[in-house]
Amino acid sequence: MSLSTNALSFAYSSTPVLHDISLQSLEPGSFSALIGPNAAGKSTLFKCIAALLETENGAVDLDGKSVQTVGRQRWSSNVCYMPQSFTCNAALSVFEIVLLARKHRNGWNVTDKDIAIVGRTLRELNIEHLSQTHVGELSGGQQQMVSIAQALVRTPKVLLLDEPTSALDLRHQLEILHHIHRITVERQIVTIVALHDLNLAARFAERILLMRKGRVIAQGTAAEVLSLEALGETYGVDIELQTTKNGVLCVAASL
Repeated sequence: MSLSTNALSFAYSSTPVLHDISLQSLEPGSFSALIGPNAAGKSTLFKCIAALLETENGAVDLDGKSVQTVGRQRWSSNVCYMPQSFTCNAALSVFEIVLLARKHRNGWNVTDKDIAIVGRTLRELNIEHLSQTHVGELSGGQQQMVSIAQALVRTPKVLLLDEPTSALDLRHQLEILHHIHRITVERQIVTIVALHDLNLAARFAERILLMRKGRVIAQGTAAEVLSLEALGETYGVDIELQTTKNGVLCVAASL
């Protein structure tokens, strides 16, 4: 299922936030990074794609069909948005809250398949040992990993992750993005991850979308976007793009 937007605009009351955003078609199995400074409009763009906000103008399309065509219920079953904040109920275990996320997507009858999918997802994210832990007892990083598990068990066609690694240490950042990238390819879903870390974006994303002041000002491969002068101008820093001996792009920034 491909994802695209055409001249998408949005305003909170009379304050414009998004301006004429047209995303080139993102195809199944693609992993993209959405980058840009704070208040660039990244979270608002995600909410518009997920149909949590009604856009002023323009369109969001899945396989060429709008939310008005397919209906909000079907749209929400195909598009999963994971915000930065994690809301949990301390009375539930990790396994229960992840299972609850799956049943919210697939109806309330719990089947053996549901149990198996939740167990597999917790194993893939290396948090199976937390299955019976109450979510209120988790660290911030563990809560974030549970939130990612909640998104993955819904088996979406489009996955929108807003800063999924912000509370994780370096090793877990690499592990989580590796898992998400692998699952994106295996399940042939469209994944967009909002990231502040440009080196993580360079390492994992086939396509990078650069936002500034409510506009997507560049979209292309990591090498193309990270080498643009507009990148340094957007963040207000000097940027040098390097390549490691293993062929991995590396971004060095200075004031």
